[in-house]
Amino acid sequence: MKNTNPLVTIYMPVFNAIPYLSQAIESILNQSYSNFEFIIVDDASTDNSWKVIKSYAKKDSRIIAIKNHINLGVSLTSNIAISKAKGKFLARMDADDISFTDRIEKQVDFLIKNSKTIAVGGQCVVIDENNNIIGNKNFPTQHQKLKDMIFWAVPMQQPSIMINLDKLPKNFVWYSPNQSSAEEINLMFRFMIYGQISNTEDNLLFYRHLNNSLSHKNPKATFKLTIKSRLNALSLGFKPSIKAIILNLMQLIVIALIPNNLIYDIWYFIRGIKKSTGATVGTFAETQV
Repeated sequence: MKNTNPLVTIYMPVFNAIPYLSQAIESILNQSYSNFEFIIVDDASTDNSWKVIKSYAKKDSRIIAIKNHINLGVSLTSNIAISKAKGKFLARMDADDISFTDRIEKQVDFLIKNSKTIAVGGQCVVIDENNNIIGNKNFPTQHQKLKDMIFWAVPMQQPSIMINLDKLPKNFVWYSPNQSSAEEINLMFRFMIYGQISNTEDNLLFYRHLNNSLSHKNPKATFKLTIKSRLNALSLGFKPSIKAIILNLMQLIVIALIPNNLIYDIWYFIRGIKKSTGATVGTFAETQV
């Protein structure tokens, strides 16, 4: 009989996340699914992030708090957290986002029912630095559509992903230490070697859009790293569709021509993310719709 209540490891890299850290931590501690360990690794923050992490760890024994003595970057910090994981399923969380209360429960249920799926994400509600809801990020749910999408757009929101570790080899290489942005693209390509990727139809995450995030500071550099991951996937045998190749070439031309400060404005307009009527996470989260 399958274990319907397996241990889940949730990991969260943290660097100078004070404005949003408590909300992120509490959204995990208040999950409807309770059989988890929560590994939080502070990447030598210079604010009070470590103090906050330690205070929560004292209150909840499910938290495993680790501190880097020097700043290693998000990729190496994530690798450290993953190396400590004991769960059957592994979930990513970012320190500036907020998980829906039933996120973990829904993802565990999905992975148990879908044995071919190696990683599952979900739909996201986009919020700004003040918790105002500014739009939605909607993703396909079926593997084939995600496989087609990955060659021209990110098909899953990284901090919404849960992974079935039983489908990966023990020596699986996680994040490249040399990649500080767009690191999830390379990971998703390699997931598909071992299984299918999917998204649930449900909203699972309040994804925070911050203009000063690593990917938004220099979108052209981020896109360059993304292209590198796509080319690497070709060497691994990935075969994109004609549509995906055409869209990828169009992206190359457009991004080469327009200035950095307009790239994400255009992209978020295409994705339907814009200023809303002023609803906040506090009011929206009460309904969880």
